[in-house]
Amino acid sequence: MEFLISRTRRSYEFNMVKSHWHPYYELFYLVSGHCKIFINHSLYYLEPGDMIFISPGEIHRTNYHSSPVNERITLSFDTEYLNDMVQSCGSRLTDALFQNSRISIPLGSRPYAEELIQKMVYEGAGQDGYSPVMKRNYLYELLIFLSRCREAKSDPGKMEVGEKAIEEAAEYIYHNYGAPITLGEVAERIHMSPAYFSRKFKAVTGFGFKEYLTNIRIREAASLLLNTRKSVTDIAVECGFGDGNYFGDAFKKIKGVSPRDFRKMQGIL
Repeated sequence: MEFLISRTRRSYEFNMVKSHWHPYYELFYLVSGHCKIFINHSLYYLEPGDMIFISPGEIHRTNYHSSPVNERITLSFDTEYLNDMVQSCGSRLTDALFQNSRISIPLGSRPYAEELIQKMVYEGAGQDGYSPVMKRNYLYELLIFLSRCREAKSDPGKMEVGEKAIEEAAEYIYHNYGAPITLGEVAERIHMSPAYFSRKFKAVTGFGFKEYLTNIRIREAASLLLNTRKSVTDIAVECGFGDGNYFGDAFKKIKGVSPRDFRKMQGIL
C-alpha cells in the first residue's frame, strides 16, 4: 500500500467492530456529521472540517453520534511516501503534525482543502505518467496547508462528566501495560466503582477494559517480535502476559497467526 483515498458515509449506528491499528499514516477528515475518535489514550470529538492525524501503530476506534449520516474522507500512505518532503523540509514538520493532532480547518478554507483532496482522487485514477508526481505534490501541499492551520484556535470539544478521568485511566494502562493491571485497580485510581468504570470506559473509548489492555500488549509484543531477538516467552512476560499459552491465543486472535509465525512472516499478514 502506497497511497489510498476513500470517502465513506456512515450512520450513527455504525461502530467499529474491532480495535484497529496499521503500519501506515492516516489522515481522517470529517466532511459532515459528528464523531468521536479514541487514539492510544486520548479522546477527540470531531466536527465537520476537523482533520485527525494517525501515525503508524496507534490504536484507534471511531464512534459516530448525533447525526443520522456522517461522511468522512481518509488518506492512507506509507512512511516512504513522505521521504521527499522530509528531505526538503526536515522531519520537524511531519513530526509536529502526526502527534495525535486535531486540526480544525477554518470554514472559509475548507473548499481549498477539499479541492486538494479531490485533485488527489483525480490523479489517483492514473490520468497519465505524470499522475504519481502530481498526487504526491498535492499531498505535500495539503500537509503544508494543515501546518499553517495549526496556528488557528481549535476547541477540542466539551467532554462529558467522567470522560477526563477515563482518559487518565487509559493513559495509565497505556504506559503500564507490562504490569499485572486489573480493572479494580484502575477503577480505584480514578475513584470509580469497578462496575461503573467498566461501563464508562466502554462508552467513552469504544473498547472494553480487557480488550484495550490486550490490544496494547499485543501491539507492543508484535513490535518486539519484529525488532528484537528476545524469545516468545520473554516477550510474553515483558508485555504483561503471565501465561504463554494465553499470550499465544490472544496474539493469534488479533493478528491471525501465532507469535512465531508472525515473526517468520516479518509482520506481513
